[in-house]
Amino acid sequence: MDLLGEIKRKQLLVEPAALEHLKKQEDPMKLLEACETHLNGGFMITHAIVDEVLNEWSSSQKTQQAFIEKNDFIPQSASIESRILFQEKPVAKVVGELNDFTKYFQNRFAQLSNILKARRSENVYATISKAKQMTDRGKIRIIGMVSDNRETKNGHRIIELEDENETIVCLASKNNAKIMSEAALVLADDTIALDGFTSNGLFIIENIVWPDLPLRSKKLIEDDVSIAFISDMHFGSKYFMQREFEKFIRFINCETDEREEASKIKYLLVAGDVVDGVGVYPSQEEQLTTKDIFKQYEMFCDYFEQIPEHIQVIISPGNHDAVRTAEPSPRLSPEFTQRLEGKKNFSFVSNPALVEVHGVKVLIYHGTSVDNMIKVLPNLQDGYENPHKVAVELLKRRHLSPVYGEKSLIPLHYDDMVISEVPDILHFGHVHKNGYTDYKGTFIVNSGTWQDRTDYQVKQGHHPSPGELPIYNLKTGALKIISFVEEHG
Repeated sequence: MDLLGEIKRKQLLVEPAALEHLKKQEDPMKLLEACETHLNGGFMITHAIVDEVLNEWSSSQKTQQAFIEKNDFIPQSASIESRILFQEKPVAKVVGELNDFTKYFQNRFAQLSNILKARRSENVYATISKAKQMTDRGKIRIIGMVSDNRETKNGHRIIELEDENETIVCLASKNNAKIMSEAALVLADDTIALDGFTSNGLFIIENIVWPDLPLRSKKLIEDDVSIAFISDMHFGSKYFMQREFEKFIRFINCETDEREEASKIKYLLVAGDVVDGVGVYPSQEEQLTTKDIFKQYEMFCDYFEQIPEHIQVIISPGNHDAVRTAEPSPRLSPEFTQRLEGKKNFSFVSNPALVEVHGVKVLIYHGTSVDNMIKVLPNLQDGYENPHKVAVELLKRRHLSPVYGEKSLIPLHYDDMVISEVPDILHFGHVHKNGYTDYKGTFIVNSGTWQDRTDYQVKQGHHPSPGELPIYNLKTGALKIISFVEEHG
């Protein structure tokens, strides 16, 4: 008998959210029976009752290592030597005084304006000071940081642009639909170039230019090796998908029917939120199997110790991890990762971090700024379902966190959130939704999650894609997605 039939036979009522939880379980009948014992003579199975039972199960179940069978199969990538270069900078400490913020923005502008100045243009570059002095309506290009962007009462759009010395008011005419649509996507603190001319004290915008990436071919290599991408495991959460992650461990050890695909994996890149953390958001303790942050990282080590030695693992932290939330954030502390520190195939990096594997530059960023970008950009209203669209906007701006003030940033004298080097791959997570695209020769990948849909995501209408593993072949540029989730009726 199916689940709904069994509920009807038992003459029970089940809340919609509780029914959704039941359907996701490997053995929903067993969970239904356990919930029934909590009714105390009642007939309504609520979301709270299902959570209570699942929490009891999680608390009583010790983290067990996935059973790995030993065999004589030799993975293809085991005979290929790994090549890794780390290009991350040391995370500096600052006091946070006014002068630090001034130097931070000056450096951001210097880096991005240099990128823009290197772009080819039919128009001559002019400083804002020179542009304000011009009276002949000659076509020029100016570069500046946006201090304001607003719509006028007449339907035009005003962008105020400033460089190191001057500020100028720029006009996007409502009669130019293309410019108006592009101008609506310009954010405060964006560094952009504008083509146009000066008229009556205004700079008339004819073209908007982003720092952006150069158009180029996708980077491919000779060795037939692959990168697997994961993020947002959330060890310690009662929604952590233990069964599915153990399937992944068996897969990466070439103990499944897809061993040929697994045998090519040379690198495993992790984009943060290794654990669920403690005190990250209100009432989080109700969602945890353990409130001990050290035990959460012990669970992480239990699983990752089973990754075969021929696979190089590079791990960057996220906002749920035990690092400062302000970006850039340092690597995970050795006090949490001690069991993995001595292993030759494990490396821990900051967030963000640029690493080069087999000659391919990979930019790893957890992706906290994605929330802000979706909030402020009108073309990203479907960003939680299509996170790769958000990544394109970050690459266009050559900055991983363009919106200042929404999320904490460290006012370093050098802005490490600027995408100074063009990445061949951008890997991020955070929103628990897989997404992929190619943009001007850069492969974009969001690696989803290994956490089931949470109560918060249900309330927000978010639809995560847990248990999906993206594998990218560096020789062919081909992407394969392997799902470790089984549907239950």
